[in-house]
Order: sequence, then structure tokens, then C-alpha cells
Amino acid sequence: MTWTTYLTEDEQAVLKEIQDWVHQPPSVLSKALVLAGKPAELAYRLIPARLKESLGNAIYGVLGTVRDTSRTTVSRRDILDKISARLGKDVGTTPDQIFSADIKLLDPLATECVSFNKRAAAVEGGAAGAVGLPGLVADVPALYLLAFRTIQEVAVCYGFPVEGPDEHAYMMKVLDVGHYLENEKKRAGMEQLQSLEEMIRQGAPLKDLERVSLAKGLQALARELSVALARRKMAQSVALVGSIVGAGVNFALVNDVGLTAFYAYRYRFLHEVAQRRMKRRAVFQTSEEI
Repeated sequence: MTWTTYLTEDEQAVLKEIQDWVHQPPSVLSKALVLAGKPAELAYRLIPARLKESLGNAIYGVLGTVRDTSRTTVSRRDILDKISARLGKDVGTTPDQIFSADIKLLDPLATECVSFNKRAAAVEGGAAGAVGLPGLVADVPALYLLAFRTIQEVAVCYGFPVEGPDEHAYMMKVLDVGHYLENEKKRAGMEQLQSLEEMIRQGAPLKDLERVSLAKGLQALARELSVALARRKMAQSVALVGSIVGAGVNFALVNDVGLTAFYAYRYRFLHEVAQRRMKRRAVFQTSEEI
């Protein structure tokens, strides 16, 4: 028996919804952004290997700082209070009662978190885009702060922590997958997230978690994020037009990252719930044999 057999009929339907999203064909916008990013991808290939390595380390360091800063903007208590109100019982500060909840009661709250942050990203991107290229300097860290805040709020909605090296690696991978525009990359990225989640469950060493989190290493992450961001930001360097484009681009990026977090943590929630039921079943069978 696999873990999925321990899910209810409604939970099986949610799992299918997640699988359908993973295989959903790319939108017209995604296809356009892929084409727009071709020049940036070609330019990246011309960068010397040593410089690419330095770029990878720099990007990873900045993202780590932004991720840690974004944690101060997340009110775990407020989210837990909202969950308690939805469930009609106090979930306290531990995830045990959250994992006994109907996932359909948690989904709307996670959706609200994504919606709030992508609207905030649109406002921030519009303001930054209005001043053209100089606005991009301030826009990028502000954008990723909102992206990480979205991931962390969704994590809390489904009962998962946002602190510790293992969770940091998982969040970094969620951010990475949220940039993917091509279907094959998105599917592969979600499979890597599922692999990473299983490694966290089994207590794998941090070095192994980081290896999966960064896929092919810092250079791969630098390439993915640099090219992906260039695809989305090129038109924003023109003032006035940049205001409209900046709002749309930031909205789309936080939406894509938010959806990746939404489906990744829903999958993780279902897996956790099923594993807990499996353990209870095993304990019950053992007690019967005794």
C-alpha cells in the first residue's frame, strides 16, 4: 500500500488537482516571456565560469538575506488565530491540530495570503517601474521579500515551520520552481520538491538537502534566476511604460511563486497527514497482535 491509499476521497481529489496543475500547459504570457528571455540566456552563456560562480554565490547570499528579513514581516500568530477561527478550536502553536483539519478549510486562507502579496507586488512594481531603470535597483529586493513572505505564510497555513536549514532549503527550491515558465522544468522542479520533502522527513544531512535544493549548484540557481528575471523585467526599464509593465511583471512573479508554494505545501500537507495515519494504523495493528 502506498501513502495515497490513506487519503480520504476528498483528499484524493485535492491530490489530483495538484497533479493537474503540474501538467497544466503554459499560458500565452509564459510562452512570450520564454521568447523574451532568449537574448539574456545567450548572454549568460558568454560569461566566464569563474564570474558565474561569483554571481551564483552573490545571488544566493542576497536571497538568503531577503528570506531572513521577510520572516520578520510574517505574523505566525495572526495566521494561527485565523486557522483557529476557521476550525472552531484553538490550534495553539503546534501543527498537530492543523494536520487533523480538513484541507479545504485551510486552502482559502492560503489563497488569501497569495492574493494579498501579489497585489502588494503589483503596487510596488508599478511605483518602481515609473522611474525606469533606477527603480529596478530597489524593486528586485522588495519583490523577493514579498515572494519569500508569500512562501512562508503559505507554509504556516498548512502547519509547517519556516525556520531551520532544512526549511530554508525547501523555501529556496519553491522560489526557484516558481520562476519556471516551461512545463517540463516545472514538472521536474515539483518532483525535486517532493524529493526534498521526503529527505526532510527522513532527517537527511543538510548538505544533501542543499544539493537537491540548488539542483545543479549555485551556478544553476544564478542562471535560472538571472535569466528568468531578465525575461520579466526587460520592458520595465522604460519609464511610464515600465510602470504598467512593472506592476504586471511583479504581480505575475509573486503569483507564480505563490501558486508553486500553494500546491507544494498542499502536497506536503497531504503526505504528512497520510504518514501520520499510517503510523497510527501500524501502532493499532501492533497492539492487536500483543
